[in-house]
Amino acid sequence: MEKKNAGPPQDAVHTVLAEVYQDFFRFLTRKLGNQEEAADVLHNFYVKVLSRIDDVRDTEKLRSWMRRVLETTLVDYYRAQGKRRDAETEYQYLDAIDGVENGDVELDLIVCNCLYKLLPTLKPEYAEVIWRADLVGENRETIAKTLGTTEGNIRVRLHRARQALRERFDETCRTCPVHGYLDCECDYTVSRSKRSSTVPKSR
Repeated sequence: MEKKNAGPPQDAVHTVLAEVYQDFFRFLTRKLGNQEEAADVLHNFYVKVLSRIDDVRDTEKLRSWMRRVLETTLVDYYRAQGKRRDAETEYQYLDAIDGVENGDVELDLIVCNCLYKLLPTLKPEYAEVIWRADLVGENRETIAKTLGTTEGNIRVRLHRARQALRERFDETCRTCPVHGYLDCECDYTVSRSKRSSTVPKSR
């Protein structure tokens, strides 16, 4: 007998994960003009998401939180690069920081696109609550009334849904930006995995 809510086949999930990684990778490559630097920034972004997603407040939207994480990761990169370059080049990085901090529409689009693609890989009830609470922006009371349940139940469901999404990010983080599939053992992915294991988690 077929199980309900079994989700899409694993191969289909892997395809989506690789696509999401490549979306982020292309976006950052356009921003930074360098694939290696883009891969490092993306790695740092995933480390922050995986280590801090449990800190997202109940009333906070995951989409806006992820946008801030991506924004701060880029700003940290620009500041670090500015310190390594001469004074003339540093002004370019200061301009880049200003552009990111003052509202980059692309940041919102890439995060929304990422979540939109990942949601179908979750259980339908998880995908629906994240879509309505974190992307559409419905309040918990409205969602609860529509689904015929309590706000407390919606909070629990949203927490579990975000945990399931975190697992997807964990899988996506292991997607090779060079070869585009999970658990690649090329030198780049192996070295990045070693760096990831040495990064301390946020308290």
